Formats: sequence, structure tokens, C-alpha cells
Amino acid sequence: MSRKGLILLLFRKKKDREFSCLVKKYTGFYPKNLNLYKQAFLHNSAVGRKDSDKLSNERLEFLGDAVLAQVVAEFVFKRFSSKGEGYLTEMRSKIVSREQLSFIAGKLGFDKLLTINENLRSARTMNLYGIAGNALEAFIGAIYLDFGYEKAKKFVIKKLIKPFIDIENLDSIHENFKSILLQWGQKNKKSIDFRLIEEYSEKNIKYFKVGLYIDEELIVEATNLTKKKAEQMVSEKAIDLLKLNKLDYKLT
Repeated sequence: MSRKGLILLLFRKKKDREFSCLVKKYTGFYPKNLNLYKQAFLHNSAVGRKDSDKLSNERLEFLGDAVLAQVVAEFVFKRFSSKGEGYLTEMRSKIVSREQLSFIAGKLGFDKLLTINENLRSARTMNLYGIAGNALEAFIGAIYLDFGYEKAKKFVIKKLIKPFIDIENLDSIHENFKSILLQWGQKNKKSIDFRLIEEYSEKNIKYFKVGLYIDEELIVEATNLTKKKAEQMVSEKAIDLLKLNKLDYKLT
């Protein structure tokens, strides 16, 4: 431990010292601004309505999500040097998926560190791992604000990706987002319709723009070289927008 880190630790209260040591257990270093890490675990249900978006972990989650996306984009870019943009985008999506983050957060025990309304915690329908996954993103945001991008990058790669994600196995997983969305629509009695909005060519390359309509309302659009891939893209966007847990549906 650095001399500065030791001095900061000694002057903290007992609970803060314990939490500071916990942060070091996860990250490998002692925090400078401990309040950032406390806020990372503070769910908005445990905060008063006034300024809840500022006091809870939601802003940190927003920041951490952006940092995570950049780190993973750089990671897959270097790891798969011979692959194209579509492949890299797919791999990045798999690594930062809601299910992956929830799984990792559960393995780290982040669900036990959440400050959350107890009525919400005990609700049968509540997905604590999902909330813990959000806290993990907020935790990354806290590291970024406390130490900068390089420390956050080191944490993501060494503490999250390498221990918990089997990259080679992940490469072989194909997620049928359209199937998931259709199952959701059937379950919730929603009409799901994929419509070809535009078909055009640029420099002798044909493109297909597809729109996804739920109950006759246009939700998202996507463009790809094939209609099938465009449908998968709009389905994935819709799943993210609807915050669906893909583990609840059987992939086909």
C-alpha cells in the first residue's frame, strides 16, 4: 500500500475502513473518494423522491456503461484483429449484455452490497442480480471518476473479463434476438411486425432498412446488408429498450 493510501485508510471510520478494504478486494487498490463507491450501490428505491436521480447510482451507471463499452470495444478490436466490424459489434454486445453483467455481479456478491428498499428486496418478482448488474456499471463509473480511464480499463479486463467470461465459448454462441422478441410478444399479447422500410444501393452494395412495429407503432429501425440481419438488429435493440432478460426465453 502507498503511504498516501495508508494515511487515508487510518483516518477513516471503522465502517469506512471496512468498506475501503472491500473496494480494494475487488479492484486491487484503495479508493480515494469512498463516497463514489458507496453511491454505486445506492438504488433509487432507497433514496427520497427529490433529486433521487442525482443521489442514487443512476448517473454513475450511465457513465460506467459508456466506459465499459469503450474498454470492451478496444479489447475485442485487439483480440480479434482479423475480424470485421459486424463480428466485433456482436462480440462486444455479448460481453456487455445485461445477462453477462448480472451474472458477474452475482458472482462478485454485489447483490449483497446493495442499499435498496427492503420491501423491494423481498419482492418475489425482483431481479436482484439485474439491479446488481446496474451497480457493477456504476462501480466502473466510480473507478473512472476516482482514478481515470486506465484504472477502469484494468479493472474491467483483469477483474471482470478474464475471470468470468469464456471468450472462446462466447464466440460460438448465437443469440436469436428475433425469436426472443416474438416469444415476448406472444406471451404479452403484443403484435410484432418486421417491415422493410427501404431497400437501396450505394456503390453497387444493396442495403435493407427494417423497422420493428409493436402494436402498429414503430419502435426501432436498423440497416444491414441482408434483411435477416437487419431484423436481428432491430430485435436486439428492442430487447434492450424493453429491458427483457434473455435468460427467460428459449433461444432457437
